[in-house]
Amino acid sequence: MQTQTLLRLGGVAAIAGGAMRLGEPLLKRTLTGNALQLSYFAIDVFLLLGLIAWYAWRAEKLGIAGLIGFISGTVGIMIIRSAALFAPQGYVLGATLLLLGLVVMNLPALIRWERPICPPLLWLAAFVLGLGSLAYYPLALVAGVVFGIGYIFAGVSLLRA
Repeated sequence: MQTQTLLRLGGVAAIAGGAMRLGEPLLKRTLTGNALQLSYFAIDVFLLLGLIAWYAWRAEKLGIAGLIGFISGTVGIMIIRSAALFAPQGYVLGATLLLLGLVVMNLPALIRWERPICPPLLWLAAFVLGLGSLAYYPLALVAGVVFGIGYIFAGVSLLRA
């Protein structure tokens, strides 16, 4: 399979993960039990595939910061999926590592103001909002929305790659 095809599939996964993340509050209201857990699993799989594609596409430009951020983001998704092992703050720990990883991974692009700049800026904003949610909890919802939109923009960028 060609690299371009893999990147596009990763873009589709990123868009799906971002869109599902945006719809997560609705999922929480309409699904229960295994159906809800399965939807969370699907979100995390799509986010992980999108993360892999984003990193693969930009790895040469991102250097060691990109690798460190990619590893942190991947571990963050795994902690989110295994939140019970890290109770009572497993989800918060995983989400923080994921967002921190996205920021660190894209730091070289942010510093050089490289295109596409929108996903890294949105992920940075989501990280700042997430930190703000420690003082004012409703910001967590806004952070989740900004995070999901960042993934959608990343997916569109991957489709255009």
